[in-house]
Order: sequence, then structure tokens, then C-alpha cells
Amino acid sequence: MKNQVRIRYKVPLGGMTFLIMMVFTSYVQAQVREISISEALELSYTNNEKVKQYGERVQQKVNEDKAAKGNFLPSLNIVGGYTYLSDNIQVNTSQIQSSLDDLGGKYGAAFVAAYGEHIGLSGVTTESAYSTLVGVLGQFPEYPNMEVNNQQFAVASLSATQPLFTGGKIIAAKKYAKAELRSADIELIQVKNEIANELIERYLNMVLLKQVVKIRQEVYDGMLKHEEQAARAIQLEILPKHVLLRAKVAVADAKKDLENDLNNVELSAMALRTTMNLPDSIPFTVMDSIGFQELYLDFDELLNTAYAKQPVLGLIGQKEEMAKQALAVEKSNFMPNVAAFGSYNMFRQELPIIPPKFMVGLTAQFNLFNGFKDINGLKASKHLQKEVAFAKEYALKQIHLLIQSNYITANNQQKLYNSLTSTVNMAEENLRINTRRFEEGIGKSIDVIDATLLYKKSKIEKLVALDGYYKAVANLYTAIGEPEKIIPILNKSASL
Repeated sequence: MKNQVRIRYKVPLGGMTFLIMMVFTSYVQAQVREISISEALELSYTNNEKVKQYGERVQQKVNEDKAAKGNFLPSLNIVGGYTYLSDNIQVNTSQIQSSLDDLGGKYGAAFVAAYGEHIGLSGVTTESAYSTLVGVLGQFPEYPNMEVNNQQFAVASLSATQPLFTGGKIIAAKKYAKAELRSADIELIQVKNEIANELIERYLNMVLLKQVVKIRQEVYDGMLKHEEQAARAIQLEILPKHVLLRAKVAVADAKKDLENDLNNVELSAMALRTTMNLPDSIPFTVMDSIGFQELYLDFDELLNTAYAKQPVLGLIGQKEEMAKQALAVEKSNFMPNVAAFGSYNMFRQELPIIPPKFMVGLTAQFNLFNGFKDINGLKASKHLQKEVAFAKEYALKQIHLLIQSNYITANNQQKLYNSLTSTVNMAEENLRINTRRFEEGIGKSIDVIDATLLYKKSKIEKLVALDGYYKAVANLYTAIGEPEKIIPILNKSASL
């Protein structure tokens, strides 16, 4: 039997760790989710706390609007309680003595009329009996106070009140609540517009930085290759030794720029993650690049859209309505308040003084003087209307300026991008020629380095111009109240 030989390979601990990290990195990269700008915007709308906050405010105003409707309906209340008196209730007979004498005279006259012949008073008339008895009773001393023997009792009543006329106060309050609800809706739209603008800007930042990193990597790889070529040429004594030092400096600069922009990519991802409110446990990336798409922007059309859809103007419009209704409320203070009321008393028989079962009626209230409070309130409401009018005029001017500035910026960035296209092409050709000349031994190393830096600079400037163009368009659409209008444009540009 042949001996079996087992060969064991010893892998260093550092090498094993490196292999494990490579496998783990490959697994994580496979799990990275590429998020389109449409998906990123939807995540922001769904997860952002500020959007949730203003969504709750809308629901609050919905319920307040419903509550304002209740002012048109009757109010129904049940009142109950328990009362304990330290002493019995007393009736002050001195104040009703004449009434008691009159009552005694009437009862006595009735008795004489019914039983006079039985007691020997058959000839006495009712009138003479009444006057005689009242006269006699008037000579008696004052009656002692009468007590109601009930020191504790329960009370309960059911009452209803229906406003009939309030001078327009209830109607104004309802319209005011409706304006507040509309304002809350517009504020939610405004917040979502701000979130959309922030999301688009941060998303474009990350796309730009990813493209810049690619250029930095190309430059770094090119500088490494040039360093190798320069070292080989020095070995062949074609170039002096100091040329290699310049090439090494160029490699170090390219590496520094690459690492710096890699850090910027990480920072931009953190900012974008915050806007989307995406957990740190979910890795993500964005689209690799965005191509140029020329857009036709009509200034007058954009301005008219802003006047119709800009949330700021919508909010001012609702402020105008609220100021109008506030004035109506102040005017209603100079009108009477009329209401119908009714009540039903329970536990009547247990009360010291028995009230009727039902009471219905009308009540009217008109204020005669309250320290000039109503007059000053009316004046304040008129000044509020003027304040809102001035705010609207100012907002219109600011929106016009905002749209005009972003419109000019977008057009300038578009022109800059188009002009840089030819610059990048010439810089690329210049790099190709100088690289070829160096490889053939008739060019200088410094020319290759300068051509590489010039090409990198022009290409990055072109990317920055494209980024500025789309950001200006995004700001322009946000200014007119339609920030999402740029989303399909960017999605289409990603495939160019």
C-alpha cells in the first residue's frame, strides 16, 4: 500500500482576514439598492417627519372645521346636582301679609256662602263677609315666617338652546375654519415642495460626485501609467532622473483628489439618507450619470403658473379670507344675539318650590358698553386686512424676482455646458497627442501631466455646469410650485 501524503497549506492570519473581508464586501455590494430619483422622492414623502407633522396638522384642521359646523345645531345639556341647606327655607310673610289676608278673606267669604244658614249667617252677603274678614285679619299681628321642611334635595334638568341670529358670527366662524383647513393643505404642499427641492439637490450632488470620482480615478490611473513610463525611460537613459519626481508628485496629487472626493461621496450619501429618512442598515446608491437634455423654458408661462400654484400666494389668499371673516366676527359684536331655549325639570316634587315641567322661550342679548373693546377690535381687523394686502404685493414681487433669476441661471448654465463640450473634446485630443509624443520619445513628461490636468479640469467643469443647469431648472420648477416636474426629465436624462 502506498503511503498517503497529505499536504497542508498554511494561510497567514492576515491573508485569511483579507479573504473574508473581500467576500463580505462582495456580498454587501450585491445587496446595495440602487434608488432612482422617483423612488427617493417617494421615500422622502413617506418617511420624512416634517411631512408627517404637517399631515397631522391637516387632520387637526379637518376636525376643527367639523366642530365649526356644530355651531349651527342646537346644544342639548343635562344638568344635575345635589343641594344641602344649613337651615330650612323660610318664607318672609311680612312681605306677603296683604296677599295672605286677601286669601283668608276669599276663603272665609266662600265658607259663609256655603254654610252661612247653618251657623246663623244666612243674611250675610259674600261681599260683606269678605270685607269684614279682611278688615279683621288686617288688625292681627304679623304672621310668623313659614318654613319649608326640606334641607336637602336633588336637582336635574334637560335644556336645549338653538341660536337664531348672531349677526353673522357663526357663518364667519365656519368660513374662517374652512380657510384654516385650506391653509393647512397648502402648508403641507409647501413642505413637500421644500422636501422635494432638497431631495433633488442632494440626489444631484451625489450623482455629480460619483461622476467626478470616475474622472479622478481615470486621472489617477493615467498618472500611475505615466509614472511607470517615465521610470522605464529613465532606466533606458532616455529621460533625466528629475522627471520621475515630477511624475510622482502628479500621482500623489491625483490620489489626494480621489480620496477627497470619495469622502465627499460618503458625506453626500449621508445627507441624502437624512432627507429620505432611510435607516443606516440599508445600503443604497444612486444612478451613475445624467445626460444633457435641452429644455425650452417659456418665462411668461412659468410666471403665470407661479401665480396660480405657488403655495406662498395660496397661503396669502387664505390669510385674506381669514382677515375678511375676522372683520365679520367683529362686526357681529354690534348685532343682537337671539336664541330659542327650552328646559324640562326633573325631580320637581322634591324641590322646595315646585317649578313647571317645561319652559320655552326666546332670549335676546345686546351689548351696550364694554369699554370700547368691540370698536377697537373692529379697527384691528381692518388693519389686518391692509397688512395682508401689502404682504401679497411683496410676495408677488419676490416670486417674480425668484423666477427671473432662476430662469436666467438655467439658460446661462445651458450655454456654459454647450460651450464646454467643445473644450472637453479639444482637451482630450490634446492629451492624446502629448501622450503619443511622449511614448514616441519626442515629447516631455510635463506636457503629458499638464494635458492630463487640463482634460480633468475641463471635464469636471462640464459636469458642474450640467449639475448647475438641472439644479437651476429644479429651483425654477419649485418657484412655480411644481418641483416634481423635473423628475421625469431626470429619469429620461439618465438613459441618454
